Amino acid sequence: MFTLSCVLATIMAQAQFHVKCQVNDATGVGEPYATVRIFNESDTTKVVVTGVTEDDGSFDQVLSKNGRYVLKVTAVGKKEARKEFSVSQAKPNALLGDIVLEEAPNVLAGVTVTAQKPLVRTEIDRIAYDVESDADSRTNNVLDMLKKVPMVTVDGQDEIRVKGSTSFKVYRNGHPDPALSGQNMKEILKAVPASMIKKIEVITDPGAKYDAEGTSAILNIVMASFGGDGSGNAQTMNGVTGTVGVGVDNTGSMNGNANITSQIGKVVTSLNYGYHGRNRHGGHNISESEHTYTDSGNTLYSDNDSRAKVNVHYGELSASWEPDTINLVSLSFGGFYYDYRGDGISHNSMSDRDGNILYKYTTIGRAPKGDFYDLHGRLDYQHRLRNPGETLTLSYMLSTNHSGNKTISSFTDMLNCPFPYTGQANDTKENFMEHTLQFDWTRPFAKYHQIETGVKYINRLNKSEAFFDYTGMPELNNTTLFNHRTHVAAAYLSYRFSKNNWTTRAGLRYEYSRLNAEFPDGRQSNYHRNLNDWVPDLSVEYKFDWAHSLKLNYSTTIQRPGISYLNPAIQESPTSRTFGNPHLSSSRNHSIALTYMQIGTKLTFSVSPSISFSTNQITGVQFTEGDVLVSTYANTLKSRNLGMNGFVQWTISPTTSFTFNGNVGHATYESKELGLKNKRWNSFFYAQLNQQLPWKLRLSASGGEWNGGINGLYGYNGGSWFYNLGLQRSFLKEDRLTVRLSADNFLNSSKFSTFKSHTHQGDYTGVSTSKWLSRGFRISVSYRFGSLKAQVKKSAKTIENDDVVGGASQGGQGGQQGGGQPQGMGN
Repeated sequence: MFTLSCVLATIMAQAQFHVKCQVNDATGVGEPYATVRIFNESDTTKVVVTGVTEDDGSFDQVLSKNGRYVLKVTAVGKKEARKEFSVSQAKPNALLGDIVLEEAPNVLAGVTVTAQKPLVRTEIDRIAYDVESDADSRTNNVLDMLKKVPMVTVDGQDEIRVKGSTSFKVYRNGHPDPALSGQNMKEILKAVPASMIKKIEVITDPGAKYDAEGTSAILNIVMASFGGDGSGNAQTMNGVTGTVGVGVDNTGSMNGNANITSQIGKVVTSLNYGYHGRNRHGGHNISESEHTYTDSGNTLYSDNDSRAKVNVHYGELSASWEPDTINLVSLSFGGFYYDYRGDGISHNSMSDRDGNILYKYTTIGRAPKGDFYDLHGRLDYQHRLRNPGETLTLSYMLSTNHSGNKTISSFTDMLNCPFPYTGQANDTKENFMEHTLQFDWTRPFAKYHQIETGVKYINRLNKSEAFFDYTGMPELNNTTLFNHRTHVAAAYLSYRFSKNNWTTRAGLRYEYSRLNAEFPDGRQSNYHRNLNDWVPDLSVEYKFDWAHSLKLNYSTTIQRPGISYLNPAIQESPTSRTFGNPHLSSSRNHSIALTYMQIGTKLTFSVSPSISFSTNQITGVQFTEGDVLVSTYANTLKSRNLGMNGFVQWTISPTTSFTFNGNVGHATYESKELGLKNKRWNSFFYAQLNQQLPWKLRLSASGGEWNGGINGLYGYNGGSWFYNLGLQRSFLKEDRLTVRLSADNFLNSSKFSTFKSHTHQGDYTGVSTSKWLSRGFRISVSYRFGSLKAQVKKSAKTIENDDVVGGASQGGQGGQQGGGQPQGMGN
């Protein structure tokens, strides 16, 4: 593959001439997306070529022939800049240096803006959405903004998918953020205001520098206080800037946020805080299920009504110190705290084939205590060497978290019940600690080439405790203890070649891992396993011009099971039994994707067909013992996923814009060991229409639909849809105060939305229906204060842990958290 990439990189059209420059604003900060037009000196009415600057203000353009030219640079709110240059056979490269765009305070008077700044940018390994330039970011939260990001979908239940899959990792500022991973992700993202975010990147093709352990996609959230362009231009500005915001809806749910950035000399500090609270009314859920046991023909029916109160606190402190142009020290500390309290009631009954009641009981459940907290800190040191672009980076990260879940259930109205106890209490705790040390070296050479290499060590420890008490049957009480330690040592080498319109990247990563499982209670024998993995990747991109590109990528990833997948502790109810499998091994996934993108000032769109497959994927396994459903995990899944993602951003008129984001796919899951095969089409779309109105009003209408999809080996999900209408206006000087009114699903006859999950094969078949509050009205207010151009700088390379699947630490969405809610409570 490495050889193939080199061959492809050398098969290219040989353009001979280049013009390069750096476009900055008056403060010396790079001007992104400035329009650059190049004319022949003899005719400045006819454009030879048009382009835009990169995120950092840099510009590099190929010219097809020699001659004398005029370059003009324009940007909204800036005076036009002009430079003359020439290229020839003797001097094929025109290096124009810095071009400064001066402010033009009155330039917008009488001028109509006829094009929207492109909100999407693409690189060889990622697609970026410019949240900061989207007017909705002033009052929306991050979960709302994700609906607009290419290759990302958010359904009516706020479940996030990247490239059609829930198997992905969330990073913040280029490194894994345990606070934004796991089952509580959607609640935490509601607590983070979009005004804190600079851009959201979908890293579609993680290369060799990323852990092999992980997924085929990474969602990287770049905070607005994040800089680190690697320019070495230390700023000496002083000042303070920030935003505060609050939002409340008709159910009593509330969001609050504040962030502040300050600079004193060469030290920049940023502090972010977010809060999301949902009261019992907002946490009202109703569900019912009816399933039949294949062997006995008996049918289990259950209905459930529950309410839960949730509080989420999220915060981060970042700082950087740049003593000179070659050294940068950055650090951050943050985390979140999530707690919930809830109660519910459910009615359960078992009937035979003829509908006769065999037994029944009522469950009154409560969760008096459920919490999860995460704390993490990171320190990076970056040193720039003499060669331009050559850096050495040393990073250390510490991450720790804790989850606790206590549930109490009591059974009443019992009739002929086959179990001897009248209630049960479960108390589960999981603790996680991880140390990571990493060294990276990046070096460009011979003009068109760059290599990246590095080594990494991870020491990860999970500890789990589970206590089970049964009312009236103390002899059934038990405790399960389980420890899981993982050592990972890795090394990678990545090569990149970029010339004219071609860019190629090839990489190889080696990982050695040692897994140790210990059972302090002596219930099972301790064991360990050594794994060796070689993981290649290859990407090739061709840019037809500054606006059109085509990219082909192949990548391989592995997944190691987390503690919740491995933990053998048995969690039991009268009708179910669940436990992990300590003998799971890592799985390997392969993916191939082709992406075409056009980026324009009026129309931006992308299409991306892809295929991914795996032969030993970890999957949920379920079977029955009598009329009890038993659930665990196994490396038995063979999967194939075909998909097509599409994105459109269209400026219809100077006051009207339209965004579309969606995908369609077909998944096939098969297990020869279990004799099961499941296949299903799935689709999703999200669309938004924005209209500028008089008096600085902005109207937005949006909606989406998720058309189900495959659900493991045994079933499929039904569809759901949603819509929203919003009205927004900004006030005060520089639009510092923004107010937004919005309504969700306001035309629905019911205040609840409904979702169905079908199980159509195996020992246990039927349908589950859940309902949640979806009709609502909300008001949001945000205020921006101060003025400061500086941003907290970060090292160009830092720790990136693509983590495990399952477990409280860093499992992706859908990972089983210990405990769960009691019978009689909703999810």
